[in-house]
Amino acid sequence: MKSFVTTIICLLSLFLLTGNAKETNPMTELWKDPLFQKEFMATYGTLAGYEPELKEEEKETIRTLIKFLKVAPGEAIKQLAPQVKDDDSAAFDFILANLYFQEGQLEQAETFYNSAIKKYPSFRRAYKNLGLVNVQKADFKSAIKSLSKSMELGLVDGRAYGLLGYSYLTEGYYFPAEAAYRQAILMQPEVLDWKLGLARCLLEMEQYEDAIAIFDTLILNDPDNADYWVLQGNAFLGLNDSMRAASNLEIVDRLGSAKLETLSLLGDIYMNNTMPELALSAYLRASELATESDLAVLIKSANALTQTANFEEAKTIITSIRNRFNDSVSDDQDLKLLTFEAKIARNDGDNDKAADLLVKIIERDVLNGEALIELAKYYVDQGKLPEAFTRFEQAQNISQYERAALIAHAQALVKNKQYKKAISLLDRALTLKSDNTIKDYKERVERAAKAM
Repeated sequence: MKSFVTTIICLLSLFLLTGNAKETNPMTELWKDPLFQKEFMATYGTLAGYEPELKEEEKETIRTLIKFLKVAPGEAIKQLAPQVKDDDSAAFDFILANLYFQEGQLEQAETFYNSAIKKYPSFRRAYKNLGLVNVQKADFKSAIKSLSKSMELGLVDGRAYGLLGYSYLTEGYYFPAEAAYRQAILMQPEVLDWKLGLARCLLEMEQYEDAIAIFDTLILNDPDNADYWVLQGNAFLGLNDSMRAASNLEIVDRLGSAKLETLSLLGDIYMNNTMPELALSAYLRASELATESDLAVLIKSANALTQTANFEEAKTIITSIRNRFNDSVSDDQDLKLLTFEAKIARNDGDNDKAADLLVKIIERDVLNGEALIELAKYYVDQGKLPEAFTRFEQAQNISQYERAALIAHAQALVKNKQYKKAISLLDRALTLKSDNTIKDYKERVERAAKAM
């Protein structure tokens, strides 16, 4: 049963944790960054020897626009755009592209950066700014080409390296992303986005210990940032150190930032470490955040508790689900809950209630293999073997439940010393999926058969 919970954790650690703390696009707050404003305004100048010079008449035009470049780029565009001609300097196209970029008119900015590059193919700042536009448009493949070209031409710029790293990371190229982020950190060590990006690269490349070390630094500087705790928890899961991951998620909850998926995962971790009471606590906290659309997550938690025979805890979470969402559960969800409740009733010794529930489930869903198997087990306990074997055989005809039904059927036969029939069923189960536990069980049954 432990493998059941482990599977849950593997799936959720890859999806939910990373989904809980997504890296923000470093371009989102771009124009609010004073350093970027300063860097960007500097691009209105030219780099002698590296970039095209403005013609004298172009310089005169720019002088008339100087007062608008920073405070009223829209007005500068109105005056400049009609004057740009095909035979103008590439620097003229570049300045107009900058103005469009300031105004958030990305398509026009892209057009004129490309025009500047066409006129002057080694215009490295045009490549850089085109890369910024590409990132803003989430066109990361183009951003990689533009930013890489600017660096090939000699650009040394921390922000460009950081955004190149972000583009590679988004496209799934983790090794070059790591290299770009490390260069960005060397040049702009104060920018947290680059450190966070590097940590995410390390997570993707399964370099968990290095990622944990980076998050230690980030958390030290900003202990109230829940995303850092979540992502470091993901690294702990990568190292199979699930209890340290749980500690991180508990801190996220205390910070008031836990989401339903985070708490559900926390419960799964506790289940995997055979701590059902703590698991229940996490599941109940998750249920407090749940809406009708989250019922599947809550039912999964009830399933984890029921399947591992933690019936009292399962009863509590099921009661919570019924009290809050009983009018909202779908027919399939209701059948699952009824199946759990039947198992709990059997454990409590209320066999009549269990049988009544199971019969009702099967009447509503004749292909409910779980209920068929559970009802068959009930008949075995009651000594009604023909009825039990009929139900097992019905479940065996449902592909999703065939293996579980074969094993349960074999166990019932062994209980009644019908070893040869049991061995045949176990052989079939092992054909469907090899399992050392079932192999060992089959060997014990074979020894019992020989002893007979």
